[in-house]
Amino acid sequence: MGAKITALRKARGMTQEQLAAALGVSGPAVSKWETGSSCPDIMLLCPLARVLGTNVDTLLSFEEELSQEDLENYMGEIIELAREGKISRAEERLNGLLHRYPTDIPLKFSAIAALSLFNMNGEDGQQGTAGGDTDRWTRQKKDLAQALCRSGDPAYYFHALSILVSLHLEEGELEEAEKLLKENQTNTGDFTALWVRLYLKRGQRDQALRALQRQAYKLVYDLRTCLMGLLGEEISPEQDRALEICRILEQIDSLFSVGGNMGAGLAAEVYLRVGEQEKALVCLERLADRMTERMDPPNPLVFAPSIAPEPEKLVINREIRLAILQGLEKDACFEPLRGRERFQVLLRKVAESLEPEKKACSFGIEVV
Repeated sequence: MGAKITALRKARGMTQEQLAAALGVSGPAVSKWETGSSCPDIMLLCPLARVLGTNVDTLLSFEEELSQEDLENYMGEIIELAREGKISRAEERLNGLLHRYPTDIPLKFSAIAALSLFNMNGEDGQQGTAGGDTDRWTRQKKDLAQALCRSGDPAYYFHALSILVSLHLEEGELEEAEKLLKENQTNTGDFTALWVRLYLKRGQRDQALRALQRQAYKLVYDLRTCLMGLLGEEISPEQDRALEICRILEQIDSLFSVGGNMGAGLAAEVYLRVGEQEKALVCLERLADRMTERMDPPNPLVFAPSIAPEPEKLVINREIRLAILQGLEKDACFEPLRGRERFQVLLRKVAESLEPEKKACSFGIEVV
């Protein structure tokens, strides 16, 4: 506090005697405050803050949160103490920070990691620690994780909730873990791994398998969607990049058969942009074949039995086929191909797939 009083006094152009006169104290009293020999009486804090043009929090150097640099330095010291096996000192230092900065969210998150480290190192460098210590640290980690969840801070919510569910699973508190997962089903985070742990804890292997297969299907589907977006000329005008994305997309379709292998049309557009007419025709012929043939189901070795499309749903619906035909007939990008016989053949094939007697069911994959 002494350094703060000195800095604020000088900033206002006041001498020690002037400050003392304003507060009704002696000059030596102010001198002792500034040298740290003594502190102002509590009744003088508010008047002192007003005279110095500040508030009591600033006067006392109160901060709600540590700076990022200070947090890293403090946690570095605590981690070093733990690695040296000086767990008691590390824990005392950590708890001191938590009491001093009770609303500091990043500190709470870092504290959870530190407490986990304490379990890995015993006092005086010996591995392991007493069961009572472990129980205390587990309870504290739960309290900190709950506080982070209550804060609603989006930067920490998902991680804190994952930690809290994991702690319940480790403690065998399966009902509490399931309750938290169900309450947060609409959360943007992915809790698949936690659901799998819960199912396996209960011996529900089939449920665990289904959860993993459904998530794997979603991730592959989302990856395909992103790659197709990257094929846009405004996003990927570079020929080499666009062609590489085409190759990757074709490999994904070959491996997983997800999304009906509908990337062939986009790949054809890319090949036409770079003057590769033959490769574009191959892609479009492959697309036309799918108008009349059933598509391959998602790779059964990876996705069955969770992803189980019915046979009649492995066809492209009429609306999509009509849109493809209209695009082939009208889109300017296909103009270089319209005079070629191979292009006219694939056009007729798409058109024939729209004949009324050829009924097609809606394309879609059901997750069971």
